Amino acid sequence: MDDNEIATQIEIIELTLIKDSALGFDPTILFVLDDVEIGQREIENLKSKLGTDVFAYLFSIANSAYHGSLKMGPVKNFFDVVNRLGVQHTKVLILLYVMHRLARGDHDAEIIFAKSFSAAIVGRIMARGFGFRDDGARQVELACLLASFGALMMMVYRNHYHTGDFVLSNDFIEQNHSYLTERIMRRFQLPEYLYEMILTNCFVFDRMGIGLTTVVKLAISAVDWSFRTLNNKLVFRSPCTSMEDRFTPSLAGMIEEQFAAAGLIKYLVILPKTDQVQENMH
Repeated sequence: MDDNEIATQIEIIELTLIKDSALGFDPTILFVLDDVEIGQREIENLKSKLGTDVFAYLFSIANSAYHGSLKMGPVKNFFDVVNRLGVQHTKVLILLYVMHRLARGDHDAEIIFAKSFSAAIVGRIMARGFGFRDDGARQVELACLLASFGALMMMVYRNHYHTGDFVLSNDFIEQNHSYLTERIMRRFQLPEYLYEMILTNCFVFDRMGIGLTTVVKLAISAVDWSFRTLNNKLVFRSPCTSMEDRFTPSLAGMIEEQFAAAGLIKYLVILPKTDQVQENMH
């Protein structure tokens, strides 16, 4: 298959899944969020156009401790959701959720969705651990969420919409999903920094350390390893909240809450610290 044939097949997949009839809403309404002069009323109007299930999903994500609800208080409306998550993050979460909804009951597609979500959380934690500021960590989080979007679309198309003689093999998806992801980024006018973070096929170092693009690659690789070797789950060890600090959220607790809000809790396993295990045995 030559490049033109590949491009044609990818365009068919894109146009099939980005139709209003597939998504359940007109995707051009997402551009309303990009208007810097948009008011609260216009943003609130989007809630009904997107659907109550999309709003409930975004509301749960934004209202978690992971996104600062303990410090800033709970979100009360869609305007607050967008402000809490950020415009670009909101747009990507909407696209991811709707694509996941199209593949409901599809194990292969849900695994891709769960891995993307896991990588986003791991990537943000890694970025902060490496000393990057919060805006850099949020960029990593967004890139990890979006990096496999083309693969998710291809899997949904193959399992639910595919017609004709063309064989959409796993090898084809592996080799070409980044091209479809790039098309989606351009279609929805997502930030330029995502192109380097997602499409660069090597580690990138700054003058004296690693760059954000490398953090993205490390997070995706770590999650891929965990899912591949640990029964399709993100598994990590972290101290649990003790009775003395039970009102102070732990990182493990915030991650667990985030997975629960996304409906992905079955893909998460948190092991207690070794010393906690030993204490519980006595």
